[in-house]
Amino acid sequence: MLDNDTIAALATSPYGYSAISIIRISGYNSIYIIENIFHFLNKKKKRLINQSTHTIHLGYIKGEIDKVMISIFKSPHSYTGENMIEIYCHGSQYIYQRILRLLVSNGIRIARPGEFTLRAFINKKLDLTQAEAISDLIKSENESCHNIFFQQVKGSLNKEIKKLKKKFLNLVSLLELELDFSEDNLICDNKKKIYYYLNEIKNKLKYLVESFSLGNAIKNGVNVVIIGNPNVGKSSFFNKVLKEDRSIVSPIKGTTRDFLEGTINIKGILFRFIDTAGLRKSDDPIEIIGIKKTMDKIDESHVIFYLFNACVKNTEQKIIFNEIRDFNMKYPKKIIFVLANKKDIYSFKDFCGISSIPYFFKISAINHIDIEKVIHVLSTVFINRIKKNKIIVTQIRHYESFHNSLKEILLSINNFNKGLSEDFIIIHIKNAMNFLYEITGEVTNEDILNNIFSKFCIGK
Repeated sequence: MLDNDTIAALATSPYGYSAISIIRISGYNSIYIIENIFHFLNKKKKRLINQSTHTIHLGYIKGEIDKVMISIFKSPHSYTGENMIEIYCHGSQYIYQRILRLLVSNGIRIARPGEFTLRAFINKKLDLTQAEAISDLIKSENESCHNIFFQQVKGSLNKEIKKLKKKFLNLVSLLELELDFSEDNLICDNKKKIYYYLNEIKNKLKYLVESFSLGNAIKNGVNVVIIGNPNVGKSSFFNKVLKEDRSIVSPIKGTTRDFLEGTINIKGILFRFIDTAGLRKSDDPIEIIGIKKTMDKIDESHVIFYLFNACVKNTEQKIIFNEIRDFNMKYPKKIIFVLANKKDIYSFKDFCGISSIPYFFKISAINHIDIEKVIHVLSTVFINRIKKNKIIVTQIRHYESFHNSLKEILLSINNFNKGLSEDFIIIHIKNAMNFLYEITGEVTNEDILNNIFSKFCIGK
């Protein structure tokens, strides 16, 4: 899994020009090898290996390639846990490529993607949750993602799992005590403690599993689907939110037959708005396909924006109210905004209690009235959810392991309630623990590691 040779890679972008480029080298022999190609500007300094860790030195690369600075990081006080060197050269492709060729000619191998972080994991400088968070942090494109991933790099998820593992161990100890001393008077008190721990673990795992919906939305973008009958202003609303004419606006019903997507960053959160075909009964085969796609997008969404005309009468309002109620029943975890459009033309009269819906607004899409208010509330909802959830699961791998762990705990609770022997409870608890160990990398296999670290950039 881990080669003991010395590796090197460019740590900065290989594209275009820059003031400097950084080359990273890691391996037991890294400092000794660099001694052969680096000459100190200060002639009093003789050997790199004699310099203190975390120091910077000015000099030249052999062959008059460039004037550079070199940082030394001695094992175990480095990112990888091995001896490391960083070379800071001028940001010319020609220069850093010549230096890399020189390193290779001196026995250093070009690193594979993620190999520096893999070595850090193998040398116990970080666990798998932190390694994955580093990859996500590098790719983060908004404030919310940055904040979540930075906390994970610092070990927030790892700490939460450690707390869970401690509860697991306490639980297993109690169960094994029951096996050994089941005839003693302690049995009743222990059973209460066992029941308490089982439910405490179940609730924590359930919380972590459910947090993935929010984490996935923050990481990949919050899907906001705009739905409603034809000609209620969905495309106008879509264009105004994106502040560009993306969708065709026409008085002809059924103009939008496919969906359009556009993304905007609101207060550090990426939102993906989706304009859809109007919901109505139709005999047009192409329009039917568009309506089917609308229903698919509703299934994939995190937020539903339901638009209707503010001029609707009593009978139509009942139909709309029933549709919104049905959506709430079918999608209880989705956030539904209800927007009465064209408030600049019509005075909305509520006959059915639509205005009592939590996220109800009167707007004018065409004249951009109160749209900013709607968007502000939307972003605030997600900002508050992020603040409320101290630990948010963002990786599908973590979600699956937490989910599997929860299933095992539910099986153990079921066996406990049936009054089965402690053996039938312990087996599921230990299975649940193993799923947690998979998350941190305490139990893993080479295929999982290769899949994780192959997604890193070279140089990290």
